[in-house]
Amino acid sequence: MVNKSTTGTETPAPPETTGEARRNRWCESFGSHENSIMVFNDLCTRMSGDGRFYHTMDHIDELLALAEAAKISDKWFHAAIWFHDAVYHPGAKDNEELSARLAGKALPVMGMEGDEQAKTIAAIRATKTHKTKDKDVQLFLDADMAILGAERERYRRYAADIRQEFSHISGWRYAWGRRRFLKSCLRRKAIFLTPWFNHKFEARARANIQAELKGF
Repeated sequence: MVNKSTTGTETPAPPETTGEARRNRWCESFGSHENSIMVFNDLCTRMSGDGRFYHTMDHIDELLALAEAAKISDKWFHAAIWFHDAVYHPGAKDNEELSARLAGKALPVMGMEGDEQAKTIAAIRATKTHKTKDKDVQLFLDADMAILGAERERYRRYAADIRQEFSHISGWRYAWGRRRFLKSCLRRKAIFLTPWFNHKFEARARANIQAELKGF
């Protein structure tokens, strides 16, 4: 499912990000029939909603680029990329469940098989705790966390975008929650659960987190 090569540590740049390019990539994975395009348009609208700064179409583009770099072509993996943040309200505890339910309604309409639907939904739900024993789903969770191991300037922009999404939270309260999350990452034996992602992103993720904790 994933390329075993560990050559290089560069974060892959997302492909061309015009609306037409995104639609073409979608159609390659899920077809260009009317129902598929209807779902695509709905997801694009959701991901472009007010209040999103990190959880946008750029996030989708980066994950698709990662999947390509890792040579992951599974349809369920690509579906999980598109749907995992379809419902996103900063701080809400049911984002993952509502996104999974949305996927559960849309995937049959798109023509996906039952086992692919189940895998997609399992991956989306796993993003709530970022814990799973499913090796395939671990790959998806690692891709979702890869931003922690981005180049320093990209990481700083990610951190700033997350802060904007939580602009309704007071400074001290946000700082407390953010530091709690970052320290929990550092306490893990490994932030990334799979060899390909661990090799490429683990060291830089820890360096980025430590830099943020020190105020950059």
